[in-house]
Amino acid sequence: MATLKQLKTFVAVAEYKKMSEAAKKLYISQPTVSQIISDLESEYKVELFERQAKELKITQAGALLLANAQEIIAINEHIEQSMHNISSKRPLRIGATLTIGNTLMSTLVEFMLQSHPDIDVTVFIDNTRMIEHRMIHNELDIALVEGIIVREEILTEPVIDDYLKIICSMNHPFAKKDLVTMDELRNQDFIMREKGSGTRAIFENIMVSNHVPFTTKWECSSGTAIIDAVRHNMGLGVLSERCVKEPVAKKELHVCSIKDISMKRFFYICYNQQHPVTSQMRDFITAAKSMQNEPCSAAYNCSL
Repeated sequence: MATLKQLKTFVAVAEYKKMSEAAKKLYISQPTVSQIISDLESEYKVELFERQAKELKITQAGALLLANAQEIIAINEHIEQSMHNISSKRPLRIGATLTIGNTLMSTLVEFMLQSHPDIDVTVFIDNTRMIEHRMIHNELDIALVEGIIVREEILTEPVIDDYLKIICSMNHPFAKKDLVTMDELRNQDFIMREKGSGTRAIFENIMVSNHVPFTTKWECSSGTAIIDAVRHNMGLGVLSERCVKEPVAKKELHVCSIKDISMKRFFYICYNQQHPVTSQMRDFITAAKSMQNEPCSAAYNCSL
């Protein structure tokens, strides 16, 4: 019977596709990792990985073990959390992508805690790629993201509408327009979110699918930095309308839509389907769904 340590090591090797990388992440030696994989293959009398030149490729038997190992690890961590907190509050580790973390998460958590003060909330904010990574490794219970989750293990459900907008300086030629065409965006300079951002991925997909080239002049994870650069006419930006309501109201920025192109998107609730759905996760889902009809408050901003 495989031990929990063996299963965690196997999952790490499957994730990083190299024993050396798995060893680094687990803070153990590479020979130890190699021995654990060898022991598992001997235990189950199967080959778990094909040893290729640059990386390991998981076999069909390995894929079967991986699915079960992830489930066992998730259940074990749930048991540990439950027993450690049996006489205290219900713990809930929430992930949020940057737009949501900077505009909506505090309001959402505050609203939830008014009805459920026994929930002990921890929040982690980063881009979609990092949120997905943490969910796969059972470092988060649930998340609210604006980007596209690609891992099949993670279930997603759209719960809140959102709209992306082109933003520009009041001195930019677009400041006189409410609508711009795709052709007008051709070869424009943009201040973009970092790679891994859901906002960036959606906009890049629109531009690529319409064969419209553009230049990324700045790249950063801070919505505040993007707004400031756009305000100084360093380029155009793309952000959620939630992020720019205040500077637009102050006439520091102008927003445009793209003619005949929808930049509507959704904020998605997501969680690892191999993770038990707890009562606090259900309470968070209910709270998030109740935010659908909340107006975009002028208090929202993208400061970090």
